[in-house]
Amino acid sequence: MFVKLTTSFAAVLIVFVSGLTLYAQEATGPRPKRARTAEDYQPGTLKELAAKAANQENRQNETMVIDPDLSPTRVRATYAGSTARTPAAKEKLIAEWARRYAGAPETYTNTYEVDVAFTENGNDYWLTFKKKTLTPFWNSDKWNKPVDLFVIKMGAIKQGDKWVPVLLVESFQEAPK
Repeated sequence: MFVKLTTSFAAVLIVFVSGLTLYAQEATGPRPKRARTAEDYQPGTLKELAAKAANQENRQNETMVIDPDLSPTRVRATYAGSTARTPAAKEKLIAEWARRYAGAPETYTNTYEVDVAFTENGNDYWLTFKKKTLTPFWNSDKWNKPVDLFVIKMGAIKQGDKWVPVLLVESFQEAPK
């Protein structure tokens, strides 16, 4: 009986160790990157993204919060009539996020350089664009109509005593009627 029990235990142990070895070989690190498609962006609002960024109660001594979860979101907004150079604090956050998480940091650090104000439900939000994305926007008639913006959230910067989201626009399209 002892031999039979020992043999059964050994068989279970071999199966367990084999399974553990196979599981350990599963890649847990970065996966191959692929371009995001429109289906990857969940419907949402700029207000929701800004609220997530503003929720930094325990970070009084910090000036930026980098978020590894990009939360790809599709939002509908209208150009508010203002543009500006991206503030240095946002550029610093984008560079730090890219250093930590991007396979090709220059994709983010050398291209996102223009902030554009958009209005959603009466509130203005500053979104960061690539010049390459912004040029077709200006060349269309969409700048005075609601558009669907495909946005990613990189984190937040502190301006005064307020947390401001760092939202990058990856692309846009005319809002369906």
